[in-house]
Amino acid sequence: MSGSLVIVSGPSGVGKDTVIRRWLETDPRLERVVTCTTRPPRPNDVPGVTYHFLNRQEFLRRAREGHLLEYKEVHGNLYGTPLAGVQDILGRGKIAVLNIDVQGGTEVLAKRPDAIGVFLLPPSMEELERRLRSRAEDSEEQIRLRLRNAIEEMRAASAYPHQLVNDDVDRCAAALSALVPRT
Repeated sequence: MSGSLVIVSGPSGVGKDTVIRRWLETDPRLERVVTCTTRPPRPNDVPGVTYHFLNRQEFLRRAREGHLLEYKEVHGNLYGTPLAGVQDILGRGKIAVLNIDVQGGTEVLAKRPDAIGVFLLPPSMEELERRLRSRAEDSEEQIRLRLRNAIEEMRAASAYPHQLVNDDVDRCAAALSALVPRT
C-alpha cells in the first residue's frame, strides 16, 4: 500500500502551518513530514515536532550522505526534507504532507511527478504583511526580507499544479483535502 505525497508551499506568513494544522484536525489520513533546519528554535517550537533542529555541520553531513529528499538555504538557514520520514508515511498508506519553500517544492515536484503540488497565496500583499507583523517573531529587517522574497516566491506559483488563496482557513484546508484522491 502506498500513500500520497502533498507539497504545500507559499510565502512566509501565508498561513501554511495554520492550514495544515486545520487539515490534520479533520483528516486522519494525513501526517506532516517533520523537516530539518539549522534555524534556531522559536519560543513555541518543539524539537522533533516543529522541526528537527540541527547544527550546520550535521545538516550538511545528512545532505552529503543522501538522507534528504531536498534541501535549500532560505532566509540564511538550511531546510531539508528527511527521505526516511517521507518513505515511512507513504509506506503506511498515509498522506505525507510537506510544508516546504518554493525552491524545495519545485525540486520535489521534479523528482516525484506523482506528488500533488499546492501553492498557497495570500489574499493581498497588505494581508501578508499584517500576518507577518502579527506573529511578532521577526525583526523589521527580517519582515522586509520576507516580503521581498514573497514577491519572487509568488512568481513561482505557476510551477505548482494547484494554487489556493488562503483567505479562510477552513475553506482552504477543505480545498486542500479535496485535492487528494480517496482510496
